[in-house]
Amino acid sequence: MQNYEPDVTQLLGLYQQLEDDIVADMVRRMLRMGFVSETTAYQAEVLQTAGILYDDILQMIADRTDASVAQVRVMFEDAGVQTVEIDNDTHEAAGEAPADIRQDGGMKQVLDAGYRKTLGTMRNLVSTTANTTQTAFLQACDRAYMQVSSGAFSYQDAIRMAVRNLADGGAYVTYPTGHRDRIDVAVRRCVLTGVGQTAAAVAKKRAEDSGCQYMELTAHGGARPEHARWQGQLVQIQGKRTRKVIDGLKVFTLQEIGYGDGRGFKGWNCRHNWHPYYPGLSTPNYTPEEIARLDEKSISYNGEKYTEYEISQMQRKGERKVRTLKRRAAALEEAAKNTDDPVLKQSLNDDFSAVSVRLKDAEKTLKDFCQQTGRRRDAFREQVNGFGRSTAQRAVQAKKREVDKYSKIRYNKNGTIIVTDDWKDRGKVAIPKKYKPNAVVETVVTYKSGKKQIDRTIYDHNGMMKIQIHSGDHCKPKAHPYGTNGEHHHYYTWIEGEKHPRRETGDLTESERKEHGDIL
Repeated sequence: MQNYEPDVTQLLGLYQQLEDDIVADMVRRMLRMGFVSETTAYQAEVLQTAGILYDDILQMIADRTDASVAQVRVMFEDAGVQTVEIDNDTHEAAGEAPADIRQDGGMKQVLDAGYRKTLGTMRNLVSTTANTTQTAFLQACDRAYMQVSSGAFSYQDAIRMAVRNLADGGAYVTYPTGHRDRIDVAVRRCVLTGVGQTAAAVAKKRAEDSGCQYMELTAHGGARPEHARWQGQLVQIQGKRTRKVIDGLKVFTLQEIGYGDGRGFKGWNCRHNWHPYYPGLSTPNYTPEEIARLDEKSISYNGEKYTEYEISQMQRKGERKVRTLKRRAAALEEAAKNTDDPVLKQSLNDDFSAVSVRLKDAEKTLKDFCQQTGRRRDAFREQVNGFGRSTAQRAVQAKKREVDKYSKIRYNKNGTIIVTDDWKDRGKVAIPKKYKPNAVVETVVTYKSGKKQIDRTIYDHNGMMKIQIHSGDHCKPKAHPYGTNGEHHHYYTWIEGEKHPRRETGDLTESERKEHGDIL
């Protein structure tokens, strides 16, 4: 059963580039602020800068409006034509004349109404970006100013934290409910949902005009439980419901499948579709056995089996991680270019090197994931406008330099890391923040349930805690939904003036799984 999927690549490219441009603009403006000492002078400067930023973002959005409107228009027209062409064969087999949406006033009216509604929603969402970005910029400036003026942080460290926060925050849209999404995510959901709902409405109008009472619903793996109960079945769109089962298929009402509700059929992120079904003439597209197999865990990754939907979500997560790290690297590089302060420039370059290591590991992990699962690598979803070839080359070199720093860490012939200090016989111990350079400390924790977890702490060439590898979830699976058994890492970043390092938690990389495979 065919299902039209519009290509939103070019449209999303416009808004992903918009977000990257906004982040770069915020970073440049913050570096030029200087953070003057007088409070009144600072307030005047930051407000003036935020106002200019706001106007610039509005212009950035306007520059993309014509191109985005044209692309959305094409998507809706293509969806309408495809829907009618796909359904024509079924209607013709039932004795109905073929239809052309360009000549059918009723269907064309449905298509135009859906297009106008979606375009209006998209414009309303995107228009909030200037406000949310201006607010984020003001908050970042105020936080940095307070940190510097209070004497708690140096100017250089305050700016480093601000640059990272701006890069990770990015450009958002805000929904009436207060919920926020990245601008490209919001645009994609808005357009795809609008196209899907409109195409379904066109198909419904065509069926009603042809006297067809039923539509057969498509089915796919990984459907939400509330959708899985009706996928592959029939829905009645006309007349009174008289039969509960037709040709072995259950018959649902429009209300029962949630038609018109954001949570139901053709609602938010719903990939289901429907096509006309004539009892006695049409043949079901799915057998009960085929529908049951849709949720089978049939794809292997790192020795475990997953459904197609689970694998797709894992790939999206990996792509988001790569893109986040690229955006952070691009922001750090932009900041380093726009400062004349030698100490700050060196600090920003050091941060760039640390991010580059994580980026290359994330890219390597994603590449291995795609090879194991047979998934196609989607380079578009990993792109960041400010992360060009020169930045990529710098990242590769930075990765190499960081690896050289750990050259004194030794490995076994099988690739696992050699532990320098085995503290497992000490039971639960406090891990020192600073220890021997390039040390690898192994500890064990025994929980009340009797479960034991082996952990490793790795120190850098200065003897500062750099990485922790945990072989389990600390008996808190909800807090650590990683890997097979909750295995995860902590990365530590030390900032001058702070008592404790900044910590990030995430899935183990491919190289970490190899280096610590003996405790996983």
